[in-house]
Amino acid sequence: MAPLDNSKGVWKSGKGKGRKTPKGRQLEDQAHSEVLALLGDRPRNRDLLIEFLHLIQDAYGHLSAAHIRALAEEMRTGQAEIYEVASFYAHFDVVKEGETPPPALTIRVCDSLSCELAGAQQLQKALEDGLDASQVRVLRAPCMGRCDTAPVLEIGHNHIDHATVEKVQAAIAADDTHVHVPAYETLADYQADGGYAVLKDLRAGGDWEAVQAKIKEAGLRGLGGAGFPSGTKWGFVRANEGTRYLAVNGDEGEPGT
Repeated sequence: MAPLDNSKGVWKSGKGKGRKTPKGRQLEDQAHSEVLALLGDRPRNRDLLIEFLHLIQDAYGHLSAAHIRALAEEMRTGQAEIYEVASFYAHFDVVKEGETPPPALTIRVCDSLSCELAGAQQLQKALEDGLDASQVRVLRAPCMGRCDTAPVLEIGHNHIDHATVEKVQAAIAADDTHVHVPAYETLADYQADGGYAVLKDLRAGGDWEAVQAKIKEAGLRGLGGAGFPSGTKWGFVRANEGTRYLAVNGDEGEPGT
């Protein structure tokens, strides 16, 4: 980085030359104001980066270079770090200077094995041929975790099970592109109905050996290639004197998960 000549208050880039700004993409006032309005009084914590990216993506339909620069300013981090995160996830559209932003509506067709077997490729081709590409973008997307209702697609943020061209057209006509949160049992309701009671008793000093014995007796096995007996594996873990770690949902990309 060129040194700052304090006597003149300019950045020196060579003999007889100077500029008033550092190198790199400059902060744009309008983009900064827009990002400030979206973030509001939320803390600028690094673990909120993905949430902030969603706010910008949902508001403007893409992530412009100017917005990434403004977000970097607010989070006091590098633009490269924000770009790396944003470009990793399929739901973020990073638009560089001079590029045309994507259409307002995006359809993502799941390309997992279950959806492929249920005709996802043919569905994607039919959508590409039958929809106006200037208004709707059709993309392939990784597993959406709905293998039991294949083929599946996501139009905007609305998942459509057993998807067809007709269902997509109906959703577009009704502007039904927002997420649908199903009715679900809360943790409090589950616990009030006896949920986790056994776990609570075990943590209070219950007979864990009896539980492990029941698991072994039941013949429960893991679904990995080895089909290892779960009760035996539990015993190995408990016998370890060091720190124990539990990985949950290590991979959701295989059929049926």
